[in-house]
Amino acid sequence: MPVLSPFRALAWRPDLRLRLDRLIAPPYDVLDEAGRAAIEALHPRNIVHLDLPRAAAGGDPYAASRDRLRDWIREGTLVRDGVPALYACEQTFRGPGGAEMVRRGFFARLRLEDFGSGAVLPHERTLDRPREDRRRLLAATRTHLSPVFFLHPDPGGTVVRMVGEACRSASWAEARLEDFGLRVFRIEAADRVEAILRCLRGGWVLIADGHHRYESALAYRDERRAAGRQDSEHLLGYFCSLEDPGLRIRPIHRLVRGIQGFDAARFLRALGALFELEPLATAADLRDRIGRWRGRAGVFGMAIRGMGGFHLASWKEGAGLDDAGLQVVPGPLRRLDVILLHQIVFERILGIGPEAQARQDHLDYIKDDEEWFARAAQPGTDVAILMNPTPIDQVIEVTRAGLRLPQKSTLFHPKIPTGVVLEPLDGSDD
Repeated sequence: MPVLSPFRALAWRPDLRLRLDRLIAPPYDVLDEAGRAAIEALHPRNIVHLDLPRAAAGGDPYAASRDRLRDWIREGTLVRDGVPALYACEQTFRGPGGAEMVRRGFFARLRLEDFGSGAVLPHERTLDRPREDRRRLLAATRTHLSPVFFLHPDPGGTVVRMVGEACRSASWAEARLEDFGLRVFRIEAADRVEAILRCLRGGWVLIADGHHRYESALAYRDERRAAGRQDSEHLLGYFCSLEDPGLRIRPIHRLVRGIQGFDAARFLRALGALFELEPLATAADLRDRIGRWRGRAGVFGMAIRGMGGFHLASWKEGAGLDDAGLQVVPGPLRRLDVILLHQIVFERILGIGPEAQARQDHLDYIKDDEEWFARAAQPGTDVAILMNPTPIDQVIEVTRAGLRLPQKSTLFHPKIPTGVVLEPLDGSDD
């Protein structure tokens, strides 16, 4: 079972906590170089200087992060909270149609568990390079700078109600960014802490975002154990109830480009053998039609070079499942949109094999609908695919079967910023 506990957060000093706008940052893996530079320019003490460190020419960026962290603690920019607590976090953001939405959860410490225990469930595969990068950063700083985002079952919404009640008190930290607002509330009372944590005992938690950070923490824990030390047994987590009304998964759309000899008419004929095709004239038509089929397997919006307008492609149930590549795919995965798209459309029809897909030789991934419509019309795009989000029930079914989704299957929105609270490994409350 997952073992959670309160902790003494390392956080910005009180006069900085109520204006975190210039001090927190998006997770490291969503920042390109331009975004990184823009965040760095916000404040010389922005967390990105620790989480994506730079060093002088020839220097070690991980050692630079360690030294900066020590300096910020020494000068009092970052201070350790007085007693262990949970930290409720409320994010406001715009949902579909512009309506304001609220998602709540809480920061806590989680004891690291191997995936085979069933207490912590991964849902996506990871890559070696970012996993090693995060391990080296953790080893240098001995501090969890960025939380792993977890989901947890909450029958009846008990945790939702208790966290919501905590968010009615005076805020402990605040930020207002362009795309969302954030408030943090400290939960110190032992009876409240125990009531919340009791609800998660005996269950499981699912990694929504932060697989590389979790696996790097496991690797570092094992490294320390091999050296005879058990001082790296936990990590910083943000925990959100599956019953929270603000929990949202967004789709990650696809663009196909650079297919040698691409023939739109031939592609459409091959697609028609496996999918029902409905021509659509406008973007509004496409949004409406794909939204109606949310939750049904294999429904995609498409813009095809040279064809004009759009098409709604609806999978003919079972079509293509005799393909050798799909025969080896476990049953719970075969009805995932990303599996059907990548193996039937990309691999079978367009000839983009698994290795080329992994290298993204002909693929771009787009997280914003408006950007997708803009880029779908650009020269060089052969096929643009508008996706529906992966239903959370499918994510749970796959992970509880011991399987993992392909990369770029889910986008939990909004992300949990880095730097709201930090969790040091040394001087902790074990």
